[in-house]
Amino acid sequence: MCMAIPYKVLEVKETSLAEIEIAGVRHKVSSALVPDVKADDWVLVNLGTIITRIDESEAKEILNIFKEMAEAVTL
Repeated sequence: MCMAIPYKVLEVKETSLAEIEIAGVRHKVSSALVPDVKADDWVLVNLGTIITRIDESEAKEILNIFKEMAEAVTL
């Protein structure tokens, strides 16, 4: 099963690469599928590729669900 993870975009390069971050962890991913993505956008990333842009409230809701799932398995 694959899951798309929400990240915040820090920077987008002309080479269709974007630097993204969540919880202090940064990655470089492809932004080719969403060419109009820009810094400060929230996006869903799967397999090293931005697949869609989402709003901040949706990103935070998804991250809270992941947190609740992690807490449930560590009880």
